[in-house]
Amino acid sequence: MSRFSTAIAFAAIALATPLKAAPAQFRAEISRTAYGVPHIKARNVAGIGYGYGYASAQDNICEIADRMLTVSGERAKYLGPGTGEANIASDLFHKHAFATGDVERLLAGPIGSVDTPSADARALARGYVAGVNRYLREVGADGITDPRCKGAAWVRPLTELAFWRHMYVGQTVDQLFGPVALAQPPGASGRLAALAPDMVEQEIGLGSNAYGLGREVTKSGRGMLLGNPHYPWTGVNRFYRTHFIIPGKLNIVGVSYVGMPLIRMGHTEAIAWSNTVSTASRFGYFELKLDPKDPTRYLYEGRYEPMTRQTFTVEVKGAPAVIRTLYATRQGPVVSSTTYTWTTDRAFALRQAPVGLRDVDQYMAVWHARSARDLKTALGRYQSFRFNLTAVDAGGEAFYGDTGLIPNVPQDLAKACIISEIGRQAWDKERRPVLDGSRAACDWRTDADSTAAGMFGPRAAPQLLRTDYVEQSNDSYWLTNPHQPLTGFSRIWGEEGTRRSLRTRLAIDQIEQRVAGTDGLDGKKFDLATLQQVMFGDRHFGGELVRDDLVAACKRSADPHLPRACDALAKWDLKTNLDSQGAHLFHLFAQNGGLKFKVPFNSADPLHTPNTLDADDPAVLGALAKAVERLDALKIPLDARLGDVQRDERGGGKLVPIHGGPGVDGVFNAIDMGEPRPVLGWTKVRSGASWIMTVEFTDHGPVSQGLLTYSESSNPASPHYGDQTRLYSQKGWDDLRFSEAAVKAGTISRKVIAE
Repeated sequence: MSRFSTAIAFAAIALATPLKAAPAQFRAEISRTAYGVPHIKARNVAGIGYGYGYASAQDNICEIADRMLTVSGERAKYLGPGTGEANIASDLFHKHAFATGDVERLLAGPIGSVDTPSADARALARGYVAGVNRYLREVGADGITDPRCKGAAWVRPLTELAFWRHMYVGQTVDQLFGPVALAQPPGASGRLAALAPDMVEQEIGLGSNAYGLGREVTKSGRGMLLGNPHYPWTGVNRFYRTHFIIPGKLNIVGVSYVGMPLIRMGHTEAIAWSNTVSTASRFGYFELKLDPKDPTRYLYEGRYEPMTRQTFTVEVKGAPAVIRTLYATRQGPVVSSTTYTWTTDRAFALRQAPVGLRDVDQYMAVWHARSARDLKTALGRYQSFRFNLTAVDAGGEAFYGDTGLIPNVPQDLAKACIISEIGRQAWDKERRPVLDGSRAACDWRTDADSTAAGMFGPRAAPQLLRTDYVEQSNDSYWLTNPHQPLTGFSRIWGEEGTRRSLRTRLAIDQIEQRVAGTDGLDGKKFDLATLQQVMFGDRHFGGELVRDDLVAACKRSADPHLPRACDALAKWDLKTNLDSQGAHLFHLFAQNGGLKFKVPFNSADPLHTPNTLDADDPAVLGALAKAVERLDALKIPLDARLGDVQRDERGGGKLVPIHGGPGVDGVFNAIDMGEPRPVLGWTKVRSGASWIMTVEFTDHGPVSQGLLTYSESSNPASPHYGDQTRLYSQKGWDDLRFSEAAVKAGTISRKVIAE
C-alpha cells in the first residue's frame, strides 16, 4: 500500500470513530437546602471554587462586583467621589498598593514557599473566577435582579489577577485608605485636602464571642464549639453560608466572606473553630527625620535618601480627574492623618505584616487538620490568621491561639526606639509601635521560627491547649481561661492584668455557671441544647450589676422626670428578649455614661470587679435623665417591649424584631443598632451577631446547627434576603447538614454545572 493510500485509510478510520469529548475543566453539583444554603460537591478544589463562585454570584453578585471595582481602583470613575471623597481615597490606595508589582511577584515565587500559592490554591481561585463569570454570562448585567447593580457598567467578568489582588489587600484595611491617599509634603494643595477625619482614622465595628469546650465540661466527654462573630450586616465583611464536599477527601461546613471561596469558620468531622477579633497590633509606623532642605528626603543610618514617588490618575464621575503623587520609604508608604502629620521636619511611614497571598493555603491547611494540635501546627506554618482562633477537636481538646504575623516589637525595643510624645502615646494607649525610622537598630526583629522578616515566630505567640475550656470575647489573651492566665508577652499582643469588658466577664460566668449547674438549665455541663440556650439567654450583665441600685437611687431622687424611669426599670427582666420592657432605656442610660462603679477594678479579682453602682456620682442619675429626655423626644415609651423598638428592615419596609443588645453594656448576644428614628425606634442593625454556629462532636460524628442572622442574600429581591433574619428573631436554629445523606434529605433544588 502506498504512503498516500495509507494516509487515506487512516483518515477514513478517524472520521468513522466518534470524537471523545474533552473532560470538563470545572464541574460542580450545587444542592440548595432550606434558606437557600448551597452545598457544593465536586471531585477537586477547582470544582469547589467553581460551584462556590456560581452560587455566591447568584446570591450576592453586587457585593462581588463592588469588591472587584474597589480592587481595580475605579470606584470614583463609576460611582463618583463618594462621601468625604472616600472613593477617591480608596482608588489611590489600591493603585498605590498594586503598582509595586508585589502580587505578580508572589504569584511567580518559588514553588513550596509559604508565600507562593500552591497548585491547589491556584485551582480553587481559578474555579471561583470561572464560576462567577459563568453566572455573569448566563444573566448579563441587565439580567441581574438586584437593583443596586442591575445593568451597571462596573459589573464585569473577574480575572484571576483581580482575585489575587483582592486576597492581597484583605478585607479590613479601610481605615488605612485615607492616611495613604492624604500623604502630601508640607504646603501641597489640591483635592482631598479636606477628606473627612473619620475616613482617616475610623474604627471598624468588629467583635466576636467564641467558646471552645473541652471534654471536662461537656456531657458527652467530647469537644463542643460556639462561634459567634459580631460583624457588619452589610458590606465587604459580610459572611456567606456554604458547604464543601469532595467525596473521600474533604467535608467542611461553615461560612466564607462574600468574594472568597474559603470557609473561614466552620467544622469538619475532626475539628471545629471560630475566629474573634484580636487586640494585637498588626501594623505600626516609623517616625522619619526629614532633610531641612527637602521634606521628601529622610534620614537613614546617617544619610538622607529620597522617598520613592509615583503619580496616579483617578478618574472621577462628573468631575475632573485627580492626579496625585504618593510617596514611600524603605519601611513602607508615607501616611498623613490627624495624628501622624507630615511636617517640614517629620513624617511617618506605615509598615504592615506581610501576609501576602498566604490565606488560601492557610485555610486549606486548617481544613485538613485532624486535631487541635494539628491545627496549631498548621497555623504556625503560614501565620496568616489576622484573628484569634478558638477551636476544639472531636476528642475534646480545646485550643486558643493568636499566632498570626505580629510585628516583633518587644518592650526593650520600644523603649529604645520611641523618640517622640506621639510614639509614647501610641505605645502606652494603643500598643501601636511608632519607632525611630532613622536607625537600622530600630527595625522590627525577626524570630528564628518566624515565617517572615520582622515578625514574632509562632512559638512566641499567646496560645493555650486545655481540656476544660478556652473563651474569647475580644479582650486580650490574658484570661482566655481564668484558671491558667497567659502572661509575659509583648504589649503589642494585648494587655495583661487589666480590666475586662462586661461581655468577657459574662462570657466566663456563663461557662462557670453551666459547668456547675447553677444557671437554671438542665443538669450540669454542656450539650447542644444548653449551649444554644446560653447563647440565646440574652442576659444583660450590666443590668444585673446595677439595676436594683439604680432603681433605688432613682426613687430617692427629687427629679420630677425620673419616676416613670424608676417604674420602667423596676419591671425590666434584665434581659434583651423581644418582650423585655425597658432594656432600651437602660442602654441609653449606659450610653450616656451612667455605668459608674464604686468598687474599682482589682487584678486579683478580675471577674468580679469593678462592681456596685456609685449612686452618689451625679453623672449616674444625670445619664438616666438624659435617656428619658431622649426617648420622650423620640416619642418612644420608656417601658416599650424591645421587639417593638429594636428591629431591622428586611425588604419592602418589613421590620423584623431583633433581640440582643450592646456588647459594651454586658450583653453576650451583641447587637449594635444605628441611630433611632422617631416613634419607630432603632430600625437598622449595623453589626453584631452574624454567623452563629454550635457544634457538638458525638460518637457518631459532629452534630451542628446555626444560622446567618442577616440571611444568605444581600439582594432585596431574593426570597433569602430575610428568611434567616426571621429565624434569628424567633431564636430558631437550622441544621447545618454536615453529612451527604442530610444534604440529600433536605435538598430543595439541585443544579450541576460544568465547562
